[in-house]
Amino acid sequence: MGRPEGPIAETGPARRTLALWLRSQRESASLSYEGLAARTTYSPDTMRRAASGQRIPTLKVLVAFAEACGADLQVAEGLWKSARRELSGPHREYHIAYVIDFPDLHDAMQSLYRHAGSPSYSELDRRAGGNGRLAKSTLSRFFAKKSVPSKDFTLAFAVACGVRGEKLELWEVAWLRAAGRRASERRERIAKQERGKRLRRKRARVNFRIIARCVGCHRHEVLEVQDPAEIFWCSSCEKGKIPLMR
Repeated sequence: MGRPEGPIAETGPARRTLALWLRSQRESASLSYEGLAARTTYSPDTMRRAASGQRIPTLKVLVAFAEACGADLQVAEGLWKSARRELSGPHREYHIAYVIDFPDLHDAMQSLYRHAGSPSYSELDRRAGGNGRLAKSTLSRFFAKKSVPSKDFTLAFAVACGVRGEKLELWEVAWLRAAGRRASERRERIAKQERGKRLRRKRARVNFRIIARCVGCHRHEVLEVQDPAEIFWCSSCEKGKIPLMR
């Protein structure tokens, strides 16, 4: 006979609900924690901690617990996601339809990740099909906001977080919208740089206002020139002019 069930730890309502549901499923299946362990690859202590409310079990442990009790896996995962969202704290929800640039897309992906229960990096990669499609290093750079997600990464990430069908198309459209905004901003930045270069070149071409004297007829005229050291002759002499003074 197993040791008596301890009280559920003081925790948030979602985590407490998950712990109560796991305990009720174990009791409905008339199983001790030792009996649960015999039906899984985990120890009795692992099964007991999963229903203690002290911490949220991993998704693998949760699935093993629910399967051993014959419980509904969708209900189990839904409760697990709620508990994980509660653990991550309050956050703003971002709807994919309102994404206009990559910062918006990043926030939407973060929100989707939390809504999916914040699974581990290895779990994300497994759900995306494996083979490093969502490599740990790539995920780390993304969550640290050190990289811009590619379209393939964005769609694989959405699939790993449970997005399917027509909703997945919304994520592709959102990425294209963000990529278009980024390209537009880059064009504007290049155009601004070119305008600055032209302005600097124009400012470099400063004209001097001088009184010039024709070498041929010695008549004086007021001119604007770039090089006051040039020799000038008037149009009548058809030879240019020479500066007299600035």
